[in-house]
Amino acid sequence: MEQNNLIQFDVICNEQDILEKILNWYNNTYKTDFEIVNWVGGELGFATIQTSKITSQRDIFNIGFQFGVLEEKMRANGEIDW
Repeated sequence: MEQNNLIQFDVICNEQDILEKILNWYNNTYKTDFEIVNWVGGELGFATIQTSKITSQRDIFNIGFQFGVLEEKMRANGEIDW
């Protein structure tokens, strides 16, 4: 069941570019519209993400999972530091 209400949530994330890559992939794959609407960098980064096309709360979990998978892969390949 698709909802058309605007939803915003905050996440802790130090890699804005990786998060943007995952959101673009997820949006293209699942026809959603997640976007970063605010970013606060520093020692610990925070992103505010919003969407109006969420099919279930699993979308949020899946984005976090895919982010973690990509981040671990990039670390293993030496593309990013711990």
